[in-house]
Amino acid sequence: MTDEDEEKKLAELRKKKAAEMLKQHHNGEAAPELMRWRFRSSNNGFFEICQYDNMIAATSDPNWAALVCDLLNSLELHQEANIDG
Repeated sequence: MTDEDEEKKLAELRKKKAAEMLKQHHNGEAAPELMRWRFRSSNNGFFEICQYDNMIAATSDPNWAALVCDLLNSLELHQEANIDG
């Protein structure tokens, strides 16, 4: 198997895994720890929106934090799965 063939095979595996994660995410079955975007409560009463545990933004509304994380996770998985439409 050539390097190019191996790269194509790996790319297809990544797409398949991303599509599976997207399906789990939409069904509410994906563990939050596995997602790139998540939020946490801070000591000052805010909710920190984090990417890979790095705070990107803060809000006082936990529903807004959940919505933002949900949308960003969906968009990234959709892009990784290379789904059209």
